[in-house]
Amino acid sequence: MTKSKESLSVFLLQFLERLNGHESIERKITKSLIDICNYYGFKKGFVYQTDGFRYFFLKETIGNEGGTLRSRFEMGEMTTQHSDRIEAGKKPFYTRKGGNISLSDMDILDFYGVDSLLIRQFEDSEGKIIGFIGFADREEASIPFAEDELQMIHLILGSLSKEIAVREYKEREVRASNTLGSIMNNMGVDIYVNSFDSHDMLYANASMAAPYGGIRHFEGKKCWQALYTDKTGECEFCPKRHLIDENGQPTRVYSWDYQRPFDKCWFRVFSAAFPWIDGQMAHVITSVDIDHQKKIEEELRIAKEKAENLDRLKSAFLANMSHEIRTPLNAIVGFASMLVEEDDKKERQGYIEIMQENTELLLQLISDILDLSKIEAGTLDFNMGYLNIKDFCEDILRGYEIKEDKPVPVLLASNLPDYRIYTDKKRLMQVVTNFINNALKFTSEGQITLEYHFKEDTNEIEFSVTDTGIGIAPDAVGQVFDRFVKLNTFSKGTGLGLSICRSIIEHLGGTIGLESEVGVGSRFWFTHPCAESA
Repeated sequence: MTKSKESLSVFLLQFLERLNGHESIERKITKSLIDICNYYGFKKGFVYQTDGFRYFFLKETIGNEGGTLRSRFEMGEMTTQHSDRIEAGKKPFYTRKGGNISLSDMDILDFYGVDSLLIRQFEDSEGKIIGFIGFADREEASIPFAEDELQMIHLILGSLSKEIAVREYKEREVRASNTLGSIMNNMGVDIYVNSFDSHDMLYANASMAAPYGGIRHFEGKKCWQALYTDKTGECEFCPKRHLIDENGQPTRVYSWDYQRPFDKCWFRVFSAAFPWIDGQMAHVITSVDIDHQKKIEEELRIAKEKAENLDRLKSAFLANMSHEIRTPLNAIVGFASMLVEEDDKKERQGYIEIMQENTELLLQLISDILDLSKIEAGTLDFNMGYLNIKDFCEDILRGYEIKEDKPVPVLLASNLPDYRIYTDKKRLMQVVTNFINNALKFTSEGQITLEYHFKEDTNEIEFSVTDTGIGIAPDAVGQVFDRFVKLNTFSKGTGLGLSICRSIIEHLGGTIGLESEVGVGSRFWFTHPCAESA
């Protein structure tokens, strides 16, 4: 039945007053659906909106308490005729069961599960359909709408669709802001923006603000005030000059590596100039945490240096070994051939002694090389056990008491207490005898003293061998524990002994060193953890 002009006028007046009122958009839409249903006799009213890609979803509904309407559906589920009816736009599409209804219209009614249906689409500012308003199950479905009624409904729903479009724009703005904020805060990059001219802080994302205690730290501050504690003006390294051309226009992105002052964390920083929302030129800085990368680079640099050093050491090792092995071998071979031809008994004895001396030197060299190779491979054997230090030192000294060719006496300091340590006796003896033998080479008068004492501050025993020999120059003191170092090229030895001693002591948990003065003598020492005192 056609509505009277009086009732329609009242309805339109109330309808438009509500749309222009101060209620929330959601309340306006819901009440408008109710009013239209009541005025035109529909049992259901609803609004479907798109997600912008593939779905229509039910935004509002009244009279749908049973939930029979679809909560959402894919656009591809709609038939071509269904889509065409929604997109017609000139007037609402209305159809009902009965009469001469087409099969396509019947499919549309079945799609929503209703007996009658009126639909009017609504669009965004660009003319893209973003949803539709619908009404279903009209009480007087058998009475068709007149053309002027459909046109009036079209105008009414047009006013309502504008409110729905406004709401969509606001929701899009919120969604876009939330999405952008989520991206900015979860992309693993620190971002902040400051004014190009005044340096006022304009923005900082969550990951940038977190180490500084939150976003409030940046509010009302210049960038140098927010980021540093020792700056009173523009930073000397500010990249602004790299970011704009002579006309003040943005040019290119500038990047550099930066170490944050308070935690020494490394970042790769990218700067660019761009217009801010208020029109002023802004400076955006993004920084990516590269601390792990820097550590890897440093490890690679150290590994490269070690590899290069090992290559140099290998070359030096081969060169030294070639020389060190050749020297005693030449002596042995040379004097062996002379021994065959020499008839004088005294001369022959001299040759034999020289050969024996070089044989011992060659054996010591081979032994040192084997120890060195085991140290490099980490296979040098250690047989640990408890050891009484005083008994250990006395055993070593007894070996030197019967040595008749020593240039000076080797003594054990007096009044030494008893201590026990957990160590490898053989390796410890190797270190002590090496110290004493080196001292004998360079001491022609005075004496050599072996002693030890307890260090309370570190709970260690410090052993030392002190001589009254020629001493070592200050610039050479730091080299004596390196490989193949022979401060006197005419002295016997391989230059490996002290290097091996250092490796042994470090493995046993101690430290090694020396003190020396030219013309006065030297004191070689090492420490060893103390197991217990007697």
